[in-house]
Amino acid sequence: MARLLVILVAAGLLGLLAGCGAGAPDDSEVLISLTDQVIVPTYQAAGAAAADLKTALDALCAAPSDGALQSAHQAWRDARGAWLRSAAMAFGPVAERRSGGLIDWSPIDPERIERMLTENPATSEDAVRNTLASTQRGFGAIEYVVFDPDAVSQLSDSATPRCEYLRALGAVIASETAAIVDEWTVSRNGDPAYRDFLTGRSSSSMLESAAVAEVVRTQVFLIRTLTDLQLAAALGLRGDGPDLSAIPGGAGGNGLADLRATVLGMRDVYLGDAGAEGLGVSHLVTPLSTAADERMRSQFEAALAAVDAVEGPLRAAIVERPEQVQEVYDRVMELRRTLNTEVVSLLGVAVGFSDTDGDSMR
Repeated sequence: MARLLVILVAAGLLGLLAGCGAGAPDDSEVLISLTDQVIVPTYQAAGAAAADLKTALDALCAAPSDGALQSAHQAWRDARGAWLRSAAMAFGPVAERRSGGLIDWSPIDPERIERMLTENPATSEDAVRNTLASTQRGFGAIEYVVFDPDAVSQLSDSATPRCEYLRALGAVIASETAAIVDEWTVSRNGDPAYRDFLTGRSSSSMLESAAVAEVVRTQVFLIRTLTDLQLAAALGLRGDGPDLSAIPGGAGGNGLADLRATVLGMRDVYLGDAGAEGLGVSHLVTPLSTAADERMRSQFEAALAAVDAVEGPLRAAIVERPEQVQEVYDRVMELRRTLNTEVVSLLGVAVGFSDTDGDSMR
């Protein structure tokens, strides 16, 4: 009787321990859900917005007017926002293709652009893609042209190098984002689509642990850029005075929207699909530490609320209302610390840290 009691108690304990982990998704389930419901749709949205931008730029050059210019402005903002929302997913095809240098390099070089337009204009997609420097391409170059106060008059002749250059810039962004979507979704020449390679759905796939590490490391490097290279530098927290040029962008004044889109993309990766069915990094963290997961969730919301509370363009706010931007920096730093310490440790992710990392910017 005593022996039977021991067996029953042991069985009960084993059942209890198994129940603690019951229902928790594994790496593969999270990767598949995250890829299918977040990453691929995000790139598809970026591709669609880039195509709309190309259409708007073509229409502006075909019939320059204030109305067409405003449409181009909005299409640029929409496409840039969609692209920056994908920054938290900038591994795989984007990294391998070095798409950043074609789509969104900062800063641009206006003097070099003007010299090119005068001396040896790049007026085709091929010329922009293959002969120009990163400082003469992408969203920044389009911003330089269409947010110029004299943009309509400068583009009044659709055959001018400036207009053809603008069309080509739009074509490069549209074709490059389309190529990224294809590499994520289409298998070719025996090579699996990247979503299948990442998620273990092909005969040759990345190890699940390596795939999770790739996703998490991308968040770590991205938030390091936001805090150290952008916000801290712009606010002068490095000790060498405020540097407004650390905020990417030009006359479009899109700094706050850029920042918000980037943080939203990170939240997308962490939470998974906005609906109840999606899985994200959160679903790997929660079984290991509900406290860490709750911190991440609340810190995302606090960071976004701080961004939304900033009045006016970001660069102007840094000068006129630095306390508002400091609040953004502080909230993003809290998020960074939880990610860099708790999440990375819980998931066993190895991240290479540089001397710009850590708490030195508090």
